[in-house]
Amino acid sequence: MRKVGQERATVGLRVGHLLRITGYLELATVSMWTGTPRVLVMIGMAQASLRDEGPGGEDEDLLGRLRALVGEARDYYAGGDLPAAMARIRVAQDLVDLRIVALAGG
Repeated sequence: MRKVGQERATVGLRVGHLLRITGYLELATVSMWTGTPRVLVMIGMAQASLRDEGPGGEDEDLLGRLRALVGEARDYYAGGDLPAAMARIRVAQDLVDLRIVALAGG
């Protein structure tokens, strides 16, 4: 019985971590849509949430892909290519959200 509780806590912690990441990605998306001058700050917040290994290291494959996508988004945005930047952020957020659904048993 105790082992099941520990497994659920681990999944819950992973989901919580991924929810934080998807929130930052959402902020970056909204900031791009609204044209706020703080877009690079919002993308930087998303990058900071991806800096370290996730809880238990089980999502490192996903986090590695997200780091690359968000880094590309930042580069494209800085270069003036909003559609390419937005596409990378959206793909990153979709990947996170799909992992959350999978972990939650959906």
